[in-house]
Amino acid sequence: MSGSDSKYADLQATDRYSPDEVIKRVAKKGLQTQQATQQLEHESVVRQLIMQLRKAFEGEGNHDAESLLLAAHWHLRQAPGITDLLHPGDDRLDRQTKLDFREQCRLRDQGKQPPSPSSEFVTLAKIAEALEYISSITDPSRYAPVRFDRIDEPGARTTVDEPTPIGRIRIGHDSSKALDDRAVELPHQSCDHIGAVALPRRGKDSTLVSAGMNLHEEHGYKYISIMDDGRMETPMVAIPNDEDVIRQNLKRMGQDPKAMAADVYVPAMSGVPSMLPGNFEQFTIGIDSLTPHLILRLAGVTKSDETVEARIKKALDETLDGTGNVSELVSRLEVYSREMEATIEWTELEEQSPDSATTETYTARYQMDAEDALETAAQRLGQLAAEGLIASPSASTNLDMKGIIRDRERAAVLCCNFLDSGLEPLKYVIMDLWLRLIYQARDQNPRLPRVCIEIRELKNIAPSKLADVRYKDDIKTLRQTIFFLTTQGGSRRILLLGSTQKWNDVYKPVRSNIAIKILLQLGDDEIDTLDKTHHFSYEQQDQLAEFNIGQGMLLSEGGAHWPIELRGAPCGLGLGDRHWRDRYGVAWGARVREHERDSWRGPSGDLPAWWVDVARLSVTSVDAVADKPPIGTWFLLPPDLDGVACEAADAYDRDADRFEEATAEKQRAWVDAALEARREYEIPNDLLLRPTGTGARQRSVTLGADDESAALQDIVKEYGIPGPIKGWLETRQQTRQNLIAAVQHLDEHGPYKYAKDLAEEVPYAESTFKNYWSNDSKLGECWVKNGKHYEISPVGKQAAALDWDTIESQLEEVTA
Repeated sequence: MSGSDSKYADLQATDRYSPDEVIKRVAKKGLQTQQATQQLEHESVVRQLIMQLRKAFEGEGNHDAESLLLAAHWHLRQAPGITDLLHPGDDRLDRQTKLDFREQCRLRDQGKQPPSPSSEFVTLAKIAEALEYISSITDPSRYAPVRFDRIDEPGARTTVDEPTPIGRIRIGHDSSKALDDRAVELPHQSCDHIGAVALPRRGKDSTLVSAGMNLHEEHGYKYISIMDDGRMETPMVAIPNDEDVIRQNLKRMGQDPKAMAADVYVPAMSGVPSMLPGNFEQFTIGIDSLTPHLILRLAGVTKSDETVEARIKKALDETLDGTGNVSELVSRLEVYSREMEATIEWTELEEQSPDSATTETYTARYQMDAEDALETAAQRLGQLAAEGLIASPSASTNLDMKGIIRDRERAAVLCCNFLDSGLEPLKYVIMDLWLRLIYQARDQNPRLPRVCIEIRELKNIAPSKLADVRYKDDIKTLRQTIFFLTTQGGSRRILLLGSTQKWNDVYKPVRSNIAIKILLQLGDDEIDTLDKTHHFSYEQQDQLAEFNIGQGMLLSEGGAHWPIELRGAPCGLGLGDRHWRDRYGVAWGARVREHERDSWRGPSGDLPAWWVDVARLSVTSVDAVADKPPIGTWFLLPPDLDGVACEAADAYDRDADRFEEATAEKQRAWVDAALEARREYEIPNDLLLRPTGTGARQRSVTLGADDESAALQDIVKEYGIPGPIKGWLETRQQTRQNLIAAVQHLDEHGPYKYAKDLAEEVPYAESTFKNYWSNDSKLGECWVKNGKHYEISPVGKQAAALDWDTIESQLEEVTA
């Protein structure tokens, strides 16, 4: 080595072993590679012979069956593992097939042809299958897995030894490539975002959900779905897939339908149905989880300076140190939005010695102009508080995004489909808040699990042209958040999964940051659009136009992989012809009449004696066909309850009267056991329909004049008076006291079999009580009928527990 080269000796490569050992290892590796290649080529020839034999027996091809059988016989006879396979102790092949092959070998050695060509073909095919040369005579092609790459680093780790495939890539029967060489692994070490593009109803959402489910179950991601276009598609992840075509796809992949453990989050605003499944949770957003930046985003302000955010921070801090009420924050924002003088004080160290230090305090003042952004923020917060979305820090329904992400085992689905008419723009505001809170949680606490966010129809919230959307301001703000997540989310380990029908319909800065694309069947226009950036070959263009549903091409790390059969989502997807709640009921094990002509009588076809409402546990006797369950009702028939193994079933038979005589707890245990016995697949969620307790708007915030109406609203808010009974505050005092007496009596001494029993115990006339006791009267929301008994409702329990003495004294001050 020359003198100049010797200076860089430390940078040069060195051998770990001596030269002779290195040569031995290289020679051994070369021999192993050569043997492996020869074996793969041998297997390829056998597959080709099997394919030609199949065509010959079908009457196709140019070769006669005899010559092909002879060639296949000798190739399999010379297979390296044939001796072990034919050993009596090897159970990969049945005894008769081994005997048949030995007889065929004897005849071939004598130059004779076995008497039955079809029988010989069957024997050879079984041997090829046992040697794992083929897995199917119908399709002798091989399939390599398409799966996510394993990750193993501090804080993030794949939880399985072998990740489950989310698809399979076809390898021609004549290929001698090893399966490991053709396996496709999707990189997600740095949370590369994934986009799925396809024509309508070609499987893009199914593919997207399938990928997200795999990341969630095997790679440590928290799965969050935020975009539903109103058809209740995203909450379907909580049930197993119920589409026949996808179930067949899963069967080909060696997998079964499977529900995700999922919670569906619904804004606690007007419009929430009175009954929802148990995995639905209402939420509000506490002001303590907001930041100045988020408050500005709520107001639709995307650009601001530090002085504006400083004003908001001061208002927010003072509110949280004070009452914590939203009304106080709104008032402070309105004050700080006006022109004012700002005073700044700071302290400087003037002189310091080992024994002492001298400081000096300085003051500076400057004029702050009026700021419209704060006025807008105050108005928007007031509106959102009045609608029930924004709440004080103490509200029990407040969203805990860090807690949601930390609970990695359960997926989270945002559902804004129940917003009242006229509140649709709030859907985009809520989605924006969720995305910002997710980013904020991951940014502040990297120990939280990684997050994958699924967005169906990405173009709806990140459109390329705002002129095509209805709510431009709200969607513009949300689009900017999506762009922010595609650029900054990966570094916070947030991975976006987005689908769209046309790639150009998505905001260009967003689509430019989506590294991995899954292309299913596309139209000519979309193929031409993508060709401008990916430069498809003629073969690739033909494939993109002719893919069947569920087939696609994967573009990743500069390479294209096709044809891929992608796994359908094991969990449920949207179905346009079936109501979401009906599908929940069927998955939960209930019977559901989904349409007028839907059969409901059970397997016998005879008119049942009675049926039981699964949610309410009420029994309906069937005297005529007209007594059938209403459409959409979850119900069970007597045979469903017969023979169910539980404590209640041991004590009661299928007689309707005896069922009604059971306690509510035993009825529920019996029905739950029957539902579980009827389920086709395990359900990791509570899907039973339950009352939501939202007969009216959950809350109201009144700002402005201090009149009687506002004062009553303050009392409602302060004491948590349920919406259905807040009208009691405006009745006569005597009427209110009568209502309170009735509800407290029902709570303390109920249930009652007859309403007249309760009427005899209240301290006023029975006729007066009857005026209150009806479904549409002042007590209507305070009781429920459970079987043949009247019980206190959740609203009634709240009413009975209120401090009415204190409330009464405040009412006297208001009306004085």
